[in-house]
Amino acid sequence: MPIFILPKIGPTRPALRCFITLLMILFFMAVLCITPLAASGDESIFRTALPSTEWRMEGQSYAFLPQNLYEYINGEAEFFIAFGFIELTGANYTSVGGDNDTVTIDIYDMGNKLNAFGVFQSKRGGQVSALNVGAASTGSDGYLAFYKNRFFVEIQAYIAGEKQKHGVKTLAASIAAQLSGDNTPPWELLYLPEKNRIAGSERYIKGGILGHAFLDRGMVCDYRIQGQKITAFVAMLPSPRDAVHAVEQHRSFLLKSGEKCLPFDGVGNHGFVSEEPYHQKIIEAQAGAFVAGVYDLSTIEPGKTLLEDIIKTIKQMEPK
Repeated sequence: MPIFILPKIGPTRPALRCFITLLMILFFMAVLCITPLAASGDESIFRTALPSTEWRMEGQSYAFLPQNLYEYINGEAEFFIAFGFIELTGANYTSVGGDNDTVTIDIYDMGNKLNAFGVFQSKRGGQVSALNVGAASTGSDGYLAFYKNRFFVEIQAYIAGEKQKHGVKTLAASIAAQLSGDNTPPWELLYLPEKNRIAGSERYIKGGILGHAFLDRGMVCDYRIQGQKITAFVAMLPSPRDAVHAVEQHRSFLLKSGEKCLPFDGVGNHGFVSEEPYHQKIIEAQAGAFVAGVYDLSTIEPGKTLLEDIIKTIKQMEPK
């Protein structure tokens, strides 16, 4: 623990000395509260997760923080950091039998459930989960990924024998059981109606829905309605004022792109209908601290019904 020596600056006023003492106490409390996964009891996951004595852990577990994650996954570090990455803890395993079989487990602490969900959905590329591990999972013999609560987990296996390959799912289930939290999806998914939703298309976007910085983050999902595949989104803004401003920025962007923006009344506030470049027709409206929209529309009607349902859900979920 660090030791602080106050410089000799002459007599110190009692009030100032009390203030300095308080700052030191708060600092020590902050230091003591930092308990990364690698330094906590959760490290035991890497000792107990393997379902067979035919494997051994290679060395010690390792850990990476945002400032050095690039040393481990140089090409993807920025992707994880954008989703709120806090810490990666992992371990490597080798076969006791002397062959070249290896397993690598990486546990990413993403800070909260929504961030972990966003990373998982981006990684699985629209595949529907069928492995029943954690909140959702995907993978094959050599690779398995899942998320649970604030954790996103990747398991990469290089195994020659067919029998051992089937143990990867057992390994994943063992890890999931030892991670804290529940297996429920993030509550933000409730903003998107389940009816007509295309399974596996739900995703959490950070960095701009439709590439627009003013719609920085939110939930996005694909639907199939009346034969059309369309996409709905709910952008989450800091305040109602920011949401109104975001709608106006979107309208301004479309007008500058040479598109017409017609009023779209009766659904939310400040609504408009236009043509989004590369995404056909779009309808959009503001409700509270949210901007909701539907795009990839060849006709408006399917999108109108869906947007009405989303706006209704937003209003029901708003704090009273």
